[in-house]
Amino acid sequence: MADLVHLSQPADGVGLLLIDNPPKNFGSYELLDAMFEGVGAARRAGNRVLVIASDVPGYLMAHAYLPDVLDAYEHPDRVQYDPRLWRRLTDELEQGPMVTISCNHAQAWGGGAEISWACNLRTAGESATYAQIESILGVIPGGGGTVRFARLCGQSVAMELFLSGEPMTAPHLHRLGVVNRLYPDADLRSATIDWAARIATRPHRALLANKRGILQTWDLGVEAATRLENHLFNSTMRSETIEIMRHVQARYDQGADSWDAYDLPRPGEEAVS
Repeated sequence: MADLVHLSQPADGVGLLLIDNPPKNFGSYELLDAMFEGVGAARRAGNRVLVIASDVPGYLMAHAYLPDVLDAYEHPDRVQYDPRLWRRLTDELEQGPMVTISCNHAQAWGGGAEISWACNLRTAGESATYAQIESILGVIPGGGGTVRFARLCGQSVAMELFLSGEPMTAPHLHRLGVVNRLYPDADLRSATIDWAARIATRPHRALLANKRGILQTWDLGVEAATRLENHLFNSTMRSETIEIMRHVQARYDQGADSWDAYDLPRPGEEAVS
């Protein structure tokens, strides 16, 4: 794996993929290839959750590396990497077997925003921003940005983001439900890993089935969608699932309330926004 990314395992079942392409983490083909390789390595290591983050000050990813974009159209013979890397990477983040979390400490613009929309969940620091600056360049995003963002928040907000090219703040997108968890800047990385670690304790079969149910039923009619959901439910009913259900019910029978029966943190017990 190239030094442009660093993969570690900060918690059981959680991979942390750090983007390291200073000074602005431009999304070059070389970086995308390293990220794709890193995602594959995290999957092969058995991680259930993957956090995408950056140690480069000020940037999760500024945007795509424009010389690569220009070469792909003006000098295609020079391109050493698959020009479909943006789509391959974002599809893997969205649809692959791990739960993916974009952890934005600063600026996720252009391709950085598209990486974020492709992830299944998004955390951000209070000072972070997102932008789709492609209209200023005279183009449209090429990594699924318009498709995924509109599905996250609706056409009206998507029109504003993509047509104006102006950044939106993480607190604003948190209020709209696009950013799932908003943390103080200083707590962002550790709080995200803690959240990822809790998700990673869920049975992997259940994580996969829930992810598939959300993604694959999105554009189906109600009848087809509920039929697929029922199929997925039945596929998760295994012996280990039955034991978990019996354990939870036993806790109720012993007097536990719902928070304790499911071993969930109570409101105020953690720094969650």
